[in-house]
Amino acid sequence: MIPRIKHYLINEKYEDPGIVIEIESLGEYILFDIGNINRLSRHLLRKITKIFVSHNHIDHFIGFDTLLRNKLGKPHTVYIFGIKPLAEKIYHKLQGYIWNLVEFEPQLIFIVKELNGNNWEYYRFDIKKRFQKELVKIEPVNDNVIYEDKFLCVRFAVLDHKIKNMGYSLEYKPRLKLIQDKLKSLNLKGKEIGEFKNFLQDEKNKDKKFKIGENFYSYEYLKDKYSYTIPGYKISYITDVIYSKENKEKIINLVRNSDVLYCEAVFLDRDREQAEKVYHLTTKQTATIANEADVKELVVFHFSRRYGTKTEKLLEEVKKFFPNVK
Repeated sequence: MIPRIKHYLINEKYEDPGIVIEIESLGEYILFDIGNINRLSRHLLRKITKIFVSHNHIDHFIGFDTLLRNKLGKPHTVYIFGIKPLAEKIYHKLQGYIWNLVEFEPQLIFIVKELNGNNWEYYRFDIKKRFQKELVKIEPVNDNVIYEDKFLCVRFAVLDHKIKNMGYSLEYKPRLKLIQDKLKSLNLKGKEIGEFKNFLQDEKNKDKKFKIGENFYSYEYLKDKYSYTIPGYKISYITDVIYSKENKEKIINLVRNSDVLYCEAVFLDRDREQAEKVYHLTTKQTATIANEADVKELVVFHFSRRYGTKTEKLLEEVKKFFPNVK
């Protein structure tokens, strides 16, 4: 059993990069990059609350205006993640418009978390304040996690595209579920069921015991008999990077064991000199990364327009080195 996650490219493989991740059970609708998003419905755009931006080149960021237009009129908060100068670029986009009637608008807030050296900087843009740029807080970077909650963890790597660029990996954490038929035999009521589940979910409770009625039962026994685990699911997103030793090592460490890796494959292998010149990957380089990272499935995109709209040649070349590719 795997979690119910819907994920897909926003555009054709030769058009602007970006993917959507929909986890309806969590109410999570997430974008990685925000290039041309005109194909996405207004209904979906209004549900998106998290956006992870690789960098601010036009084909990865021009869709912000479309998102903004569709967000107006609904009170909520949108979180945007990336690397400096993301907050500055968002500020200038927002200040490209006049906000003299905001007293009649529902409150729309953008919270930007950007990496600046060894610190995270948080900025707030509130429509009621005409989207002025407010520094909320600064905190040190302690690991490679850029976002985490009870169910999700998004990790990052800073990569080289002749500018600093972010690669991402989203992990839907494994989830413990109780076996309802067996649970009935324990005669737990209401709050007790929650406490029981919390006990089993915390691996720190190994070697500890849980009291049910007058008896104590070991963590291992209870977890084995009364629960099962839905495995996690990992989706990674890599685009706009040169095939250097440093980039390759960082990418492999980030995307290792991904269920699905979305990765650019901009040029055919014969054009690797051009790929190096413009800091992009070839088909063979992308396949090599997928193989060495033990990726289960590879989705390639960001094909150079020099090959036209026919994608067969690039896909066929990737398949020579990594068969499970779409």
